Amino acid sequence: MAKQTASNRRSSQKIRTKDSYVSGNTVKKLQVAGPYSNEALSREEYLEERNRRRAEERKNRRINRMNFLYTVAVVGVVTVIFTICYQYLNVQSTVKTNADEISKLQTQLTEITVENDQKEQQVNASINYDAIYKTAVEELGMVYPNKSQVITYEAGESEYVKQYQQIPDAN
Repeated sequence: MAKQTASNRRSSQKIRTKDSYVSGNTVKKLQVAGPYSNEALSREEYLEERNRRRAEERKNRRINRMNFLYTVAVVGVVTVIFTICYQYLNVQSTVKTNADEISKLQTQLTEITVENDQKEQQVNASINYDAIYKTAVEELGMVYPNKSQVITYEAGESEYVKQYQQIPDAN
């Protein structure tokens, strides 16, 4: 067999030490049992030991009670968050439904507007303006006004005029 050099021995020792050494917070803490004795305790020592154990049990109960309260608080917060998320999803669903309904109504409005425009064109096409003129002039005796009978006015921004008093005669 070949002799091991010093560097080979050191590298093999490093490997062995790496396998058995653990550093950091993952090191397991050993629980060491307290000393055991068969000697009988005096009454005072017994009472002290009992009081110490009771105090430790009270402390543990208090810690467990705090853990319970913490758990109840976390469950309450999670419940509130879940409720808020549920309501948010309901509102989103309502918004989506309303948006779909608005879209349908807009489509319906567009169709009705197109149909209305077509009917208006049909009505305008069916009007016989010559017949209206003939009836107005021949049967009703209407005539066009003279230039002196026409009164012009300046209209504001609105599309209609309100008449508050009678228009004066040009005579």
